[in-house]
Amino acid sequence: MSKQDGTDEMVGAEDGLSIPIPPLGDQLSWVPKGAEGGFGQSPLLSEPKSSTPLDSLETDKAIPSVVLWAMKYMRRGLFSATSGSDVIRWKSGDEDERLATFAIDDGYDHCMVGRIVGSSPDGCTYCLVTRVKRLDFEEVRQGVTEESALISLGRSFSLCGVIEGSTSNVVRVAGYRRYRDVPSEYLPPSPFIQFAETL
Repeated sequence: MSKQDGTDEMVGAEDGLSIPIPPLGDQLSWVPKGAEGGFGQSPLLSEPKSSTPLDSLETDKAIPSVVLWAMKYMRRGLFSATSGSDVIRWKSGDEDERLATFAIDDGYDHCMVGRIVGSSPDGCTYCLVTRVKRLDFEEVRQGVTEESALISLGRSFSLCGVIEGSTSNVVRVAGYRRYRDVPSEYLPPSPFIQFAETL
């Protein structure tokens, strides 16, 4: 049933009152704005006027903001409550951030793992992100498993484009179901890529 103000309502709640249902446009108002990409093209990125919820006042600079935002964007436990002791901000032993692997918490049972892949002339940085079991991450952190193997333990991979600035602007550029589906040049220990154009 539609009302004069443009909202819909559902009748038949337990207390007999109608329940307002906002228009679809209102439900998606938090999504970062960007131009739609054509078939076979990625969306064009532009810095939004206000930050998305990925931005934060974290003072720990162990993880560069571009890969931190990409991991936060893709994690599933974004709204789950974790205690301070469950917060993970981890970097592999590589001195060069462009070759390192990073990890953050994703709920109680998983972690998000990411690495910087490269950048394009328009200022977009690309990061490969995946989700791993926390037990697998802990084995890497404790030295039982090699750091270089951490990404290979992931399930469902995403290549994200990030525009770095005063706000967080992230878009999922490509997805890969399995580790073997990911282009080898995106995987460690491949070097940082200077892409000739936007992906």
